[in-house]
Amino acid sequence: MNPIRLMFVLTSPTRGGVEEVVLALLKRLPCSEFRLALAAPRALLEAFGRNLDGVPVDIEPVAAESWRSRTEVSQLARFIDRVRPDIVNPHLFRSVVVAAPLARWHRVPTVVETYHGREGWRHGPIRGSFVPDRLLSRFVTRVIAVSEAARDFLVRVKGYPADKVVVVPNGRDLSALVPGRDRESARKDLGVDPHTPIVGVVGRLEDQKGHRYLLDAWPAVTRDFPDARLLLVGDGSRREALEAQVKALGIAPSVIFTGFRADVARMLDAIDVLALPSLYEGMPLTAIEAAAMARPVVATAVDGTPEVVEHGVTGFLVPPANPPALSGALLTLLADPDRARRLGETGRQRTLERFDLGRQVEATAAVYRSVATKS
Repeated sequence: MNPIRLMFVLTSPTRGGVEEVVLALLKRLPCSEFRLALAAPRALLEAFGRNLDGVPVDIEPVAAESWRSRTEVSQLARFIDRVRPDIVNPHLFRSVVVAAPLARWHRVPTVVETYHGREGWRHGPIRGSFVPDRLLSRFVTRVIAVSEAARDFLVRVKGYPADKVVVVPNGRDLSALVPGRDRESARKDLGVDPHTPIVGVVGRLEDQKGHRYLLDAWPAVTRDFPDARLLLVGDGSRREALEAQVKALGIAPSVIFTGFRADVARMLDAIDVLALPSLYEGMPLTAIEAAAMARPVVATAVDGTPEVVEHGVTGFLVPPANPPALSGALLTLLADPDRARRLGETGRQRTLERFDLGRQVEATAAVYRSVATKS
């Protein structure tokens, strides 16, 4: 049997959760069964760096996220013609809007869309219309939704046919997430005392992630825990604005911006509690990783997050854009380390049972096999 020629299409230049999912698939899908290709922005490929070393994948540096970008669309079309994929798999709407019809017009038999959650940039009665999505769905053979909440939104709100959508929950390489292994060295690198309480937030510095609400909540935390530190791991377009907010709130001595870090597991080992103040999420990888590191999670109850964080069992869920609720939940955990430890241990146990990367890769491969057989 010939290998399935599979092409991933990404358009974001920033390395985040969606991009980590694709990277994991590139590294884990069996090369005996799949012939892999990747179309992605040059900046993202540079961010992947050595993570792609040794991965047998045909790469094209292109960001075709709009039909107005004629040069990039033509470049993607030529890549499709050269690779002749059996399946094109775009991730996120901006990728789908170009890659799905383009693939069909170039006689690709199958398009699989991976849907990571609702798009926060779509607001208002016109921009919020999902008519284009329903039209695009005609080009799509199957949709992989990363959570039950994502599937529900696709079917109930966007109007996708229910029989096209299958849920494959995100997973992580749990073998690399070992609590306690790097805690002392990570704190030393950060210049933080071993006994100092640390709350961490890991994610791109973008509006979606809700950092500004966590910063507004932080003064209430430091009133009770003056030596506490807030660790912001990640980078993005909102960094300058967030740094200005920190200065205006007078909390600069207690806030650490690390920028992008490849050693996220070490950063999670350094913290005591993970905060996830997002306004929307598909299924947050950070919450999975933190739970695997036996850290309790304080997260907003949005989209697929409650499928990872169980309120009062593995952490706390709070309403989005609500600084008092965030600070209250964080204070509860910081004031009761024994409870925080119990929640973290329960979270690790449940994560090991439900969110292993191997399960995600195999379930995704099964989707590819099923549509390749039918095409």
